[in-house]
Amino acid sequence: MSQGAIPLNPRARRGHESSVTEVAKAAGVSIATVSRVINRPEVVSAATRERVLAAMEHLQFSVNPAASALRRGHGNMITVLAASLSQPWYTKLMRALELEIDARGFTMMQVDLQHDPAVLQRMLQTNGRQLSTGLVLATGDLLTDRATFDAIRSVHETHPLVVIGQHIEDATWPTVRFTDEEWAYRATKEMLESSETVAFLGRLGGSYLASERLAGYRRAMQEVGVSDEGLVWRIGDRGYQTGLVEVLARIEAGELPEAIFAINDELALGASRALLTAGYRIPEDVAVMGFGNTEFLDYVTPTLSSVDGSAADAARVAIEALWAQLDGEAYDPLTVLERRIVHRESTRHPESSRTTPYPHAKERT
Repeated sequence: MSQGAIPLNPRARRGHESSVTEVAKAAGVSIATVSRVINRPEVVSAATRERVLAAMEHLQFSVNPAASALRRGHGNMITVLAASLSQPWYTKLMRALELEIDARGFTMMQVDLQHDPAVLQRMLQTNGRQLSTGLVLATGDLLTDRATFDAIRSVHETHPLVVIGQHIEDATWPTVRFTDEEWAYRATKEMLESSETVAFLGRLGGSYLASERLAGYRRAMQEVGVSDEGLVWRIGDRGYQTGLVEVLARIEAGELPEAIFAINDELALGASRALLTAGYRIPEDVAVMGFGNTEFLDYVTPTLSSVDGSAADAARVAIEALWAQLDGEAYDPLTVLERRIVHRESTRHPESSRTTPYPHAKERT
């Protein structure tokens, strides 16, 4: 036994399958600590890790994630329901969630909700009847209608569940969301420093996130005393083509502003293509900013400024809350994550770079 290890329960015997609970009791730690030693030993102090490992050895505990999950009455599958896998932000979030889930020895099943409330309710009912470790729901679509809210609550009564994207009043499950309203306000306020007119590309029914970002935009416009009449552009969907078509129509109608703030990067990129196609310069004639900071924005021309939020942080906090529920421990009902603005070539800002984003690139001679 290593130095500092505690005396262990002598009732452990060969052939007896020890549980995580027994290991935790023998080592004098929580079940969650044992789980972290198994799955994320680097976050546990050396002394505590030695006590847990000694307890495992003495009790002949076998690390088997699936068996461990089944002892808790669950499977070893985490179901992740995503608003739309065609959107780059959700693709980035899915990768981050899979890393967190895989690190704990579990597997992830992805479900594409396609922004369809009927698909969400059907999948909640299906997973509620199946043996599943837990569910993560990542969406910016409104979840406040009674049928959807009741379906989520029903699943949470029997399964650990976390929502990423929006907080609902009276929710009993943990929520992870970003400060979207605040950073839409900051982004708009910044664009107003160098532009007299800033259009909002993305008024969208049924979207919590679009509503939050519109509220931030309007707060900034009201603060500087600028009317948003004719500058809040309603859209039917969130895609590249919509941004392209909407801005081409505004150009044709002679309604082009000095700056465009879009609710996601797809719309912003579509808007940029429309401007370039019509012969406008970005940002000299029209500045453009997106939302989401998806991974390829340094590789378009011009590079696109965007409001960022860490998918890795959202995934980490969400899965920690899910595991707290599995281990019967307390969890934060609401975690609010900050965003930041990443300045690139498409906006008029001192931090925006008009040079190559590739510092190691060599000039051709």
